[in-house]
Amino acid sequence: MREGVQLPKFSNRFFRADFEAELMPVLSLYPIPAPVNLDSLQIDVCGLHQHPRPIGWPSLAHLPRVKLKLPLICQIFNWSEEVEWEGIRLVDLLDFLKIDTHPEGYFALHSRDRMYFEGLSREEARDPRVLLAYGLNGNPLPVAHGGPLRLVVPFLQGYKSVKWLRAIHAYQNDPVGIKRLLGQSERSQLNETWRKKYGGQYSILPPAGRTGDPPLPSAPEPIGQPVMEEPSLAIVDNPVSAERLPPLTGKLASHGGEIKENRHALGRLKEVIAILRPEKHGLTRLALEAADITSYTTFGVLGRSHQRGLRSQSDRVEDQKGVSIKFLPKQYFSIVIPEARLSAAIAVIMKANRSGKGAVGDGRIFVTDVEEAVRISTDDRGEEAI
Repeated sequence: MREGVQLPKFSNRFFRADFEAELMPVLSLYPIPAPVNLDSLQIDVCGLHQHPRPIGWPSLAHLPRVKLKLPLICQIFNWSEEVEWEGIRLVDLLDFLKIDTHPEGYFALHSRDRMYFEGLSREEARDPRVLLAYGLNGNPLPVAHGGPLRLVVPFLQGYKSVKWLRAIHAYQNDPVGIKRLLGQSERSQLNETWRKKYGGQYSILPPAGRTGDPPLPSAPEPIGQPVMEEPSLAIVDNPVSAERLPPLTGKLASHGGEIKENRHALGRLKEVIAILRPEKHGLTRLALEAADITSYTTFGVLGRSHQRGLRSQSDRVEDQKGVSIKFLPKQYFSIVIPEARLSAAIAVIMKANRSGKGAVGDGRIFVTDVEEAVRISTDDRGEEAI
């Protein structure tokens, strides 16, 4: 293992952590996606007031190619490597495709593993040192190091340099990157030790202006460490009795499956129903699982609220009323949890989906009572069934 590497407590959560690999250590929080050819790569891009659209890599062939020798610094694991990157500047792509955000807004950059993502402030994303790299030390970028295309942000911690780049989306508010969401890093800025080590040879100071990773909005419980209420020992008011259920038949009955009353339950069960933006699907899943809420159902639906969909003005004279989209794609989550975990579930869903106080379209959360839950294979009841 490379000299000086320090393993944090959460290092066992990484799918791969190879510190003997060349040219740099290979770190991947999630499974490495299957290789693709650079010429066939498509990147989903979306400005603040635009619809997402795919951009094929060949359409970016005319953008200036640059080579920069820069360090990649992994402050969390305490290692760094000086390498030569080859690629295009992120700011050149943003300007060419007219992808922009609010002057104090952000960009989220997503990996092809569909799980990993990080955010940059507008000033950080437009810094000329930030690259979309496809080459490493004169060779095509290896898959293990993020090929065919990755982000390189030399003035921030290495985890901001998203590998296997798939999407670039603009946001008005901080999208809250995955490392902060999982509680693995509060801030992405490099500390003074690294700045002193490389400051004389390289420019690794962050750009002037607004930086990413502002304080997370306040919430009753932080993600990953929900404040648990004391479990209630009260008996459920209406325990299920044999008279209320049909007789058991088939395999379960033949194995002596008897009706169980839910008198040992630690409290009521609640169903949390959340109707959310579809692009928040992955972030919501990560937020729930970081809070140890791992059982849920989710699927895509169509819906609308009091805005009654979307309406845009038409350029056609004969259509003065404009074009109407009555139903919008939404993501539906159903989560059945003990009542003691209700506030934690609501908090993490809000934190993962709120784009700004009073913002339109962030979604709704509904809470209902669940009288009973039954695991079909074992006949477990109540909390044991979920």
